[in-house]
Amino acid sequence: MIDRKLECDIKKTKEFIELWDKFHQIFKRTTSENHMSESKEKEILSTKNLVGLRYEDLMDTLGVRPLARFVMSPSVHNILSLEKISIVSDKKLNALDRDWREALSFLKALLERLERKKRRIGNFNRFAFTLKKGVRRKR
Repeated sequence: MIDRKLECDIKKTKEFIELWDKFHQIFKRTTSENHMSESKEKEILSTKNLVGLRYEDLMDTLGVRPLARFVMSPSVHNILSLEKISIVSDKKLNALDRDWREALSFLKALLERLERKKRRIGNFNRFAFTLKKGVRRKR
């Protein structure tokens, strides 16, 4: 037996982790430049908004309540709440880098929890199948 919702949750989480990583790469590349144009900043902020919407969608899919989203991963919210990038200090950039690592760690832990649940369901189904097969042989 396959839990289709769980499979969908795992797939959606993996896709979001890829999107999060790509967003981080774009952010790092842009902030490492000496000068950030207004159009580049707008591009990053619009990408951030898209990532934020996808994050909210993922959390809704997984059934995580809004307050729990913040409690579980304030680092995601720190990144998604950026309003202006061109004036971010070096100290804030270092804090954001730490937030990226923490957020990625949170997302991977979330994925691992889903995959563990999938393994447990798979093991249970094999056990039930073996048990059922053993009962049939005895007859």
